[in-house]
Amino acid sequence: MDDLDSIVLIENRVFREPWTKEQLSFELKQLSGKIVNVIEKKDIIGYIMVQKVQNEAQILNMAIDIHCQCRGKGKKLLKYTLDELGSETDVFLEVRESNLQAIKLYSDFNFEDIGLRQAYYSDGENALIMHRRVEIYGVV
Repeated sequence: MDDLDSIVLIENRVFREPWTKEQLSFELKQLSGKIVNVIEKKDIIGYIMVQKVQNEAQILNMAIDIHCQCRGKGKKLLKYTLDELGSETDVFLEVRESNLQAIKLYSDFNFEDIGLRQAYYSDGENALIMHRRVEIYGVV
């Protein structure tokens, strides 16, 4: 909760439809939720919010501040998070169909497009549903 104001600022700079401070606060208070911040020179430059229940996790939100994008920070954050979740956790997420940069990042980590949520966002844009399966015998 100490980092909420920094997260809200990043959220507002990065997303067309940012979560409100109240929404972010609610998610931070969830017992099954997890948030990881990326800190550079004492400033928070990104975060990922994950909710995990048993062997399934949902990436609720992930952002790297505008001035730090395209430097591998998102890749490191996602790798760290997936490592923390472990190889026995199925991971799901939704991503804007037009967010090709994020889709590529997730695909690089073996996420697969498994469906579509029609008009998921308030502007009518669809969301891709992506899934990273539990590793079976060392194969993702």
